[in-house]
Order: sequence, then structure tokens, then C-alpha cells
Amino acid sequence: MRPIVAIVKIIGVIITTLAFYSLYLGGLPFRKLFNRSPTPWLNYILRGWGKATASVLSIQIDVEGTKPEPPFFLVSNHLSYVDIIVLFSTLNTTFVAKSEVKSWPVLGWIARSIGIVFIDRKRKMDIARVNREISGKVSRERGLTLFPEGTTSPGEKILPFRTPLLEYPASSELGVSCCALHYSLESEEKSAHEIVCWWGDAPLHRHLYRLATEKNICATIVFGDNRYYDTDRKILARNLHRCVSNLFTPICKPGQTEFQPIQF
Repeated sequence: MRPIVAIVKIIGVIITTLAFYSLYLGGLPFRKLFNRSPTPWLNYILRGWGKATASVLSIQIDVEGTKPEPPFFLVSNHLSYVDIIVLFSTLNTTFVAKSEVKSWPVLGWIARSIGIVFIDRKRKMDIARVNREISGKVSRERGLTLFPEGTTSPGEKILPFRTPLLEYPASSELGVSCCALHYSLESEEKSAHEIVCWWGDAPLHRHLYRLATEKNICATIVFGDNRYYDTDRKILARNLHRCVSNLFTPICKPGQTEFQPIQF
């Protein structure tokens, strides 16, 4: 039965995504007609999509602490594409994503149209452009979430933070908020680092299928209480790393996986 249930869930995710995106497009003409900003409507759609998609995938979301309200710049650890679903369901936010996402069928096109910021991590010259774009994305209606580890992991620990994309908050008075993500499973026979965390060479479609076979997944977001300020982005990164590490609960034990983080 589980393979059938998993396939039904995946179809449900596809239908949910297309339905919410169609609803978003359908509402845009009315926003323009009454000279209203499209951002609140987009926020409403993305929160609805996040909650509906989490429900389809049997993901229960628990929130600890006080979530930031726009304008905000938020940093989080990164474990899986599931992070996007969980955070969209909770926050009025957009994200910085790797440029490869733009080439994903359908999802890449949707991501471009809803304001996701893309970065080519192989081109250092792209950093200046992305920092300029980030500065234009944070507003009273919407914040921005960054995964400064630069990659997903199995959740043994918080990886070192990359500093270049912290240039905007370091040079402004906005301050940076922190949160930590954690996943757990109802079944004790499996671990969330194998089922939910997306790391290594697992293709997206195979990982999604394995994720969809689970009956009950718990996602926990823990928000920090403070905003961090520093004009030196390296010092800012160290303070943020310490904050996220203190909020984070490890998912797997040291040496439990063969994961090798990218060196930089």
C-alpha cells in the first residue's frame, strides 16, 4: 500500500502547486485593477501552498519562539527542499536559491515568477549582483531567508557560514534574525537524516518518493529572540552561526553518515 500512497501524495503535491499558482495568477489582474501591491496576495498564496503541501506530505509543523515580521533578514540551517515548504507556511518571505533550480521543470519557472533570488555559486562575480537584488527584496511586506551554509546536510551539526551574502545586512541597520530547523519521524526504525534530509547524490524524484512513503513527519522551527548587528560580515557570520548552533538539535550522530561538507 505504501508505494500507492506515495504516488498519490506526489500527484497531490503537483496538483496543489499548480492550483495555488493558478490562483495566484488569477488574482493578479484584480490587484492591478485596484492599484494594490501584488506582494500581500503572493504571501497569502505561498503560506497556503506551504500548509497544504505539508499536509499532503504528512508533515506536522511546530513553531517555537517568535517569528520575525517584515522587514526581516533571516538565516537558517539547511537540511532539505522541505525547508522551503516549512518556512513558506510560516513566514512572509522569499529565498536565495542556487541557480540550478531555475532549470527544474515547471518549478524553476514558478520560482522565477514569485521572486526567488538565484545565485550562481560557481561565479564569484555573481555575488555583487545578488547582494543588490537582495537589498531590493526586503520590504515592509516581505522578508528574505538565507541558508548561509550553502548546501544541505544530514543534520549532524551546523556547517560553517559563508559570508558574502551577508553584505546587505552588515551594511544596513536591518539586523539579522535566526532560526533552526529540525525533523523527526514517528517511526523509530528510520531516521529523519535518511528520509527528510536531502544530501549526497540522491536524485530529487527518488528522494521525494521515499519521503512520501512516511506516515508522519514532524518539522520544528525554533526562532531566536534577538536580531544581530555588525558592520563586519565575518563577525556577523560568527555570531549568527553561534545563535543557530544553540537553537539546533542534531538529527544524526557524529560519524553516522559519510557526508563530506564542501570546503570553502
